[in-house]
Amino acid sequence: MSELSVRIFSQYLIQGIWSIILGLLFFYTFRIYKRHYLKLWSWCWWAFALYMLTSGLNLYASWVYPVQNPIRIALSTISIGFAYIQVSLLLIGTWELIRNRKFYSGHLRIILFIAVFLALLSSILFIENADGQDLRFFIRVSFRALITGAGFFITGLWMITNLSHDKSLGKRLLIIAFLIYGAEQFNYFLLGFFPLINVDISFPYIQYLGLLDFFLEALVGMGMAIWLLENERRDLEKANEDLDNFFYSTSHDLRSPIASILGLIGLGKVHIKDDTALEFFEKIEGRVDKLDAVINDILSYAKSVKHHLKIEPLNFVQIIEEVKTALEFNEGASQIELQYDHSGIQVFSDKIKITTILHNLISNSIKYHDLHKEKPFIKVDLIKEGGRVSIVVQDNGSGIKKENQGKIFDMFYRASGNSVGSGLGLYIVKEAAHKLNGTVKVDSEYGKGSTFTVSLPSMAP
Repeated sequence: MSELSVRIFSQYLIQGIWSIILGLLFFYTFRIYKRHYLKLWSWCWWAFALYMLTSGLNLYASWVYPVQNPIRIALSTISIGFAYIQVSLLLIGTWELIRNRKFYSGHLRIILFIAVFLALLSSILFIENADGQDLRFFIRVSFRALITGAGFFITGLWMITNLSHDKSLGKRLLIIAFLIYGAEQFNYFLLGFFPLINVDISFPYIQYLGLLDFFLEALVGMGMAIWLLENERRDLEKANEDLDNFFYSTSHDLRSPIASILGLIGLGKVHIKDDTALEFFEKIEGRVDKLDAVINDILSYAKSVKHHLKIEPLNFVQIIEEVKTALEFNEGASQIELQYDHSGIQVFSDKIKITTILHNLISNSIKYHDLHKEKPFIKVDLIKEGGRVSIVVQDNGSGIKKENQGKIFDMFYRASGNSVGSGLGLYIVKEAAHKLNGTVKVDSEYGKGSTFTVSLPSMAP
């Protein structure tokens, strides 16, 4: 056996193992994302792995059996069959990705049957020309390479024409790999075709074709994976945007009928003098007010999500005073002393996000305060240290139990059934801090009070 044959055998083995890994990767992603084209791509790579491994076995058999025999003929037929199946599955999987729908299973079976038929036809020609070495090579390698190369080349051109709007990196890598791999396969076709027409041309790069094959296969696998992740990310972003729009429009549309209900309740309380009826009106008004608060929080969250950051110099005191004015009529607010530095500290950040954070933290402190304490207070501090800014909101209210502190920033979480809030306020604070690349934490002792610290980077304008 020659050194070149050993090198080719090792390249068959390496490419086969790599293709098995790619097949497992795409089958795993199929199990997660449930996209049928991923299953076809996993089968495609497994078919290619079997093509590589059976080709390697056939090469090994040629060392053991220098003369043609049924074993070598069978291995050649099987390897060619897997090569055709691989191209078929690749084309169909790519078609499903581009068209965003499943390929008809009946047509898939017909195409796979044609691939197997072509392999059997090649086997018959192979047997009939067992004595012609050049013709055997053309039938076993060159003709297969021509079909494979055409399949990859057509797929690349097809993607260019059908996905001109898609500028993703994965798509570009895949197109480049398909076109180069398709063109590179024509080398194998020429290797077998020229001897048949008595053209003697040497290919000095022939020993590097296997390495090029492996590189292009890795590029194809990488392009497929990146394209999948980019598609999923785009779909997820669209789903999130649709959900945010739904939140916003639904919350906004609900405000009008709730306002009407509250107006009717107000009229009823004025004109109806029956004490029992008035008691029912009070209870109904309380429930509607609570529903209105929930919708307000949802609307606030939806606005916060849709808002794009605008970094500008902010007057921290002015923001606190605006929040104070907005909350001054909340139940119990007039009995609580709001303490803050009046020196007019300036920071650079997004006004809407900072206002949202302060509004929800101060509102929560008012809502869950203990008005029976001697001097109920809420203290707001702004601390600038190094490259960070910390907003600290401290109160001597009712505090939070230890077992609840790890959950209070979850969406719609309420520590008990008696909680008056919607369960969105602290979640909105966490999301607003996250948008500003910051964090929020709580330090609380039940019955004594709570301290919320929002740590943010000191942003430049």
